[in-house]
Amino acid sequence: MKALILFLALALPALAVPQPAPTYHLDEEDPSGLTPLEDMPTAPPSLDPLQLVPDGQGQVKLDLDQAIQRGLSSHPDVMAANARVRSAYWAFQKAASIPSTQITVATIPGTNVAGSVPGGNNPSGAGAGFATFSANGLTDTYVQVTQPFMPIGSFSAGQKVAAQDYRMAVADYNSSQVKLRQQIKDAFYNLLAAQESIKVVQNNLDLANESYTIAQKRLSSGAGPRLDLIDSGVQLSRANQDLVRSQSGLKQAQASLAPLLNLPGQTFIEGTGTLDTPTLELAYSQLLDLAQKNPQVQSALYALEKSKRSVDLAETQGNPTPLFTFLRDLPTHTYQFQVGLQFPIDWGQIGNDVRSKEESVVEQEQNLQSVKLGVSSNLKVAFEQYLGAMKNAADFREKVLQPSEESTRITQYGFKRGAVPYVRLLTSQQNLAAVRKEYIALLQSVFVALDALEAAAGQPVLPSVPPTARASQAP
Repeated sequence: MKALILFLALALPALAVPQPAPTYHLDEEDPSGLTPLEDMPTAPPSLDPLQLVPDGQGQVKLDLDQAIQRGLSSHPDVMAANARVRSAYWAFQKAASIPSTQITVATIPGTNVAGSVPGGNNPSGAGAGFATFSANGLTDTYVQVTQPFMPIGSFSAGQKVAAQDYRMAVADYNSSQVKLRQQIKDAFYNLLAAQESIKVVQNNLDLANESYTIAQKRLSSGAGPRLDLIDSGVQLSRANQDLVRSQSGLKQAQASLAPLLNLPGQTFIEGTGTLDTPTLELAYSQLLDLAQKNPQVQSALYALEKSKRSVDLAETQGNPTPLFTFLRDLPTHTYQFQVGLQFPIDWGQIGNDVRSKEESVVEQEQNLQSVKLGVSSNLKVAFEQYLGAMKNAADFREKVLQPSEESTRITQYGFKRGAVPYVRLLTSQQNLAAVRKEYIALLQSVFVALDALEAAAGQPVLPSVPPTARASQAP
């Protein structure tokens, strides 16, 4: 069968071609690959999910690649994860910045000390400079500049903790993309299956109409019994009811896919492309290699590294803290410098915090092991499901679908010439419709298993758009 021409016809002004989702790269020492906030691509404008789309408007026709591109570049979950990456980036920049300098401007009201002479020295021994000035009854004004510091070693340790937070945010962003991609593909294949099912049902309805017409003609000419006409009328009614159910299923499939593309649920979506078994040979060892970079595994690795860095940061809180203060007295034109070290005396807070962070390392080590076990299990389950679904679909097509189509063609030919009773034709048609629906379901299960396989591996293993199927061809 000829390959379908894939194109995108978007009727809503809000459905402009979206920008690709940003890609982040992780440097070993410093987060990089992130453009400034004001230069980052923004999500395309979207419709209010509760807005009603008038009849005849809002029709969207797209293929799987286009659906994935739109979803990954506009879905709120991915956009929120992208915002968390940017937030983590600025949090890293904050950790890499020196604490804010504190400038204090204040006045000291003058006080009259007994025995003091205005403008002279204070005989009470209050001190010299601005202290003497204010003690002699004159108001003093001064400027104090204080530069806060952190305990020695905690500046670089804090940056390393923040860098791991950034890497975790990037891994979570990638994980949200993997999850959404799987949801979009599952929903898109469900839509394709619903469209294929309608073709099967419509073909069955056409056959039922033809059979009913033949039964009428044969009854009128005296060549056929009235029972055939009654049976064909029942089959026609059942075919019409089946079409109604299939149309309802199609609308449900559209409503499931639309929100994943950041569209209202009532948007009419037509998927281009059809189902067919992919010609793809997968080696489990290669999938295991791909799974090493699964975003869930990466996030757990960064969480473990963050816990280790947090231990270092907690230990630095017991180090001395540099101290610097400059004070300038304006009326007396005097100044003071203060440079020193503050030494903490730990009464249990620092030591207990270090122990808490050490236990957190153990927790994250176990979390990492749990994530790896989960990914390994999901990968193996999906791999076996994919192989089983592939074999079932291929065998079903060769041993069930094709013989059923051939049998129906022969039966229909014989019925038209009066050599085959209507009951045989009815049974053959009903069987073929059921077989075609089952084959479509088998094809869908292949791609659902493949989607789960890609999600477990953490990245695509197959081009998105499948080739054309033959499940809905007329006999």
